Amino acid sequence: MVKAVIFDFDGTLVDFQNTDIECLKMILKKIGAQVEPDIFAEHAVNHIISFHKLVDSGEEDSLNMHLYRLSHTFMDFGILWDKTFVDYYKQLLLERTIPYKRVSNILSYLHGKVKLGILTNAYDPIMQTKRIQASGLSEFFNEIQISGEEKFAKPDPEAFQIICSRLNSRPEECVFIGDSLKYDIGGAITAGLQTILIQKGNTGSIVKPDYRVNCIEEIEPILKKLIA
Repeated sequence: MVKAVIFDFDGTLVDFQNTDIECLKMILKKIGAQVEPDIFAEHAVNHIISFHKLVDSGEEDSLNMHLYRLSHTFMDFGILWDKTFVDYYKQLLLERTIPYKRVSNILSYLHGKVKLGILTNAYDPIMQTKRIQASGLSEFFNEIQISGEEKFAKPDPEAFQIICSRLNSRPEECVFIGDSLKYDIGGAITAGLQTILIQKGNTGSIVKPDYRVNCIEEIEPILKKLIA
């Protein structure tokens, strides 16, 4: 029987990818640069991938993510850079951190029946906390664990075991819901949790979640069965 349901945040409860691209295009529109918006956004996404590698190698401070990717994207197109665009981007992101459809309904149904948690990887825990609060979902959760505040991050099984403990539940009594096979599902399985993958496109992998769905709305009947 499931006593706790734990969610990933970005890509699971809220749409970070499309929101990020929307914010990037709004910055481009604000400055009036004659650059194709999709190409601008593509460069920004590539720079964030590069930034992750630099953080892993110890060459960059993780808290410089927005500064790094935005300034490098501006330089790619010869656009005059101003640090104030970092704050503008963050403000846009906060205003547009909106839950997927039916997320609030699902959490309302679960609230009081099981313990609820969020386990999210984020370099900047202050900004991530603000985004979770801006989403209007924080009130539903008994525990919110952000990797930037912790020693362990997904997919390390210790990160999952810590939040299970904080929810006063054993791993086998918890189900984890996420959209990443590597970081969410793989780590949760190793830690001993049940898993639901929100699958985005065809994924061939040796990692086998207990359940697969195409969108967050499809988890409702599964959760009703698990907590019955």
